[in-house]
Amino acid sequence: MATMRCPDCHASMVVPEDPDTTTVRCAYCGATAQVGDAEARRRHQLEREREARRWAEAQAAHAAAERREAREVEERRADRRERRRGRWGARVMTLVAMLAAPTIIAITVFDLPARLGYGASGADRLRQTTTQLASIGCAVAQPIRSTYATGAVSVLFPAPAGCVRILAAGAGDHRSLGLRLFGPDGGELAKAEGTLDPQLTYCGAAPATLRYEIVVGPAAKGRLSHTVLTCPAEAAPPAAPPVEAAPKKPRR
Repeated sequence: MATMRCPDCHASMVVPEDPDTTTVRCAYCGATAQVGDAEARRRHQLEREREARRWAEAQAAHAAAERREAREVEERRADRRERRRGRWGARVMTLVAMLAAPTIIAITVFDLPARLGYGASGADRLRQTTTQLASIGCAVAQPIRSTYATGAVSVLFPAPAGCVRILAAGAGDHRSLGLRLFGPDGGELAKAEGTLDPQLTYCGAAPATLRYEIVVGPAAKGRLSHTVLTCPAEAAPPAAPPVEAAPKKPRR
């Protein structure tokens, strides 16, 4: 801001910024004084405007630099966090792989022979049982079949008129097997509770296509075997006698 002295009282007077103004009045004594050259004041005004623009540009550049620096600092922090998370993630994955390796090996290597059809399946016990049942007149209707199972096994077979006996035996984790027999309409005809070598007998008056289901234990896996025999009615277990109702006491 340009100033000048009053010629009478020597007080400071502000030079107007308007370059067209030629006089200025003193605020103290009221005297009027001539201002400087209008062209010089115009140049001074332009210089002040250029200084103001340069100052504004410098402030804007400084603010942009501060924002850029803050952004770079935040990016470096995020990068460090990502690297730390990546290192911890790699460590966790390595630990999981180390802990899961024995289970994976047990599933894919130790259980591989059973999956490929090798090892015990309970078929030897079924052969012994069928040999024993042959002595009472039972004959093989469906040969012994072995399979690897992790869940229930369902089998269809043609049942002749008369009595059939279904046998199953397991190995590996199959320590408790159950048997269920279903008729042509899907209704359950008979069942045997879970044992190591379950057997189920059913007698029908006419030939029919039946289905039996071998129920395995929870999380059990391994090989199991099953077969179907035809047996004379005498070889079938006797039916349970009917339950007689207790006699009513006479009223007095």
